[in-house]
Amino acid sequence: MGREEKNAVITASASGIGLVVAKTLRREGWRVLISDIDIPAGQAAAKRLGVDFKPCDLKDPAQIEAVFDGMERIDLLVNNAGIMGPSCFTWECPLDGWRETLDINLTAQFLACKVAVPRMIKARSGVIINMSSMAGRHAWPTRVAYGVSKWAVLGMTATLAREVGEFGVRVNAILPGAVRGERIMKGIAAYAQANKISLEDAEQYYVSRQATKKFVEPEEIAETILFLASDRAKSITGQFIQVCGGFE
Repeated sequence: MGREEKNAVITASASGIGLVVAKTLRREGWRVLISDIDIPAGQAAAKRLGVDFKPCDLKDPAQIEAVFDGMERIDLLVNNAGIMGPSCFTWECPLDGWRETLDINLTAQFLACKVAVPRMIKARSGVIINMSSMAGRHAWPTRVAYGVSKWAVLGMTATLAREVGEFGVRVNAILPGAVRGERIMKGIAAYAQANKISLEDAEQYYVSRQATKKFVEPEEIAETILFLASDRAKSITGQFIQVCGGFE
């Protein structure tokens, strides 16, 4: 199968890590479909990169399913979507914030897999990358909804990998550390407010937990996904790949 014929779907990819992943895959000749709730940004990104775009509110199962309409073959699904959720202690976490965080960070990945996996099994080929976080391996006080969602993504990844491995389908999770970009800065600001510290101290706290003492670049995440989607990684499945600068 020629490189130009490979199809990738990336959720929440009008900006941030998802957009960089789309750009990287397109550079390597993939046919890419990006989706996002931000329609103007998605349309602009699609035009700029020469990819397809479908709007999607990941809280709506019907819209998730519609993203895949007309696609008989899916070679790569990148479940990239995620929100930071409430920044508060567990006993103060609002139920609506809890539900929204799990809906977008976990349930949307589950629903996308439900649609994509049967196509991959039929083709006896395919790769799924679920975006988790280092918050899925370490306790993160005041971020209970986010942390729970990211721990749960690892459980789903490991389970699905065991279920579909015999059909030639591979499933892995990426665990980014603090990745440079707008999303992390919003999270840092919320962490500062919740812990009553300065923005500078909050940023230093995030970076200090990484051995490299610097942010991970989104291109590093994209290149890792590119490798995991290739035949060079054909025996890598059910793994939690930490791209985190030595986060502890």
